[in-house]
Amino acid sequence: MAELYALPLVCLLLNFLAFTACLRFLFSRQGLYWIVPLLLTLFILWPNALNLYRVASDPGSIPLPYTYSDLQPLLLSLFWYAMIVTFHFALKKTVHINHYEEQVRKNLHEARYQMAVDTLVHQQKERRRKQYYTKQAAEVPSIDAYDEQWIGLFDQR
Repeated sequence: MAELYALPLVCLLLNFLAFTACLRFLFSRQGLYWIVPLLLTLFILWPNALNLYRVASDPGSIPLPYTYSDLQPLLLSLFWYAMIVTFHFALKKTVHINHYEEQVRKNLHEARYQMAVDTLVHQQKERRRKQYYTKQAAEVPSIDAYDEQWIGLFDQR
């Protein structure tokens, strides 16, 4: 009885693994390459799901000794999952342009340049501030508005 469900279930499981792999790779940096394999996986998954539903709803209609034509969906599922894995590794090897790394590198150079410019501006401001304060020496202000006597009385209290 279990052998009736084994073949359609394994086919559906392989197709589901291929679908989840395509979906995972769809949200990677090379996601545009995975749209077509995802759609093809859905087209392969649908007949296998219907086959499992047909076996589950009426198990008496399926002849038990499987022939070569009954194994074709399994071979197709195995081949397609192997193609997904191969395509993933081939994309990792052949796509040399990584826009994310390129943008990070550009942002790093821009940040370093901006930091150098800001440091230069800060140094110029600091130099001007030091020159301004070193030109005028600190001295005690003398207004001569009050006598020394009055100032002395104020300081004593």
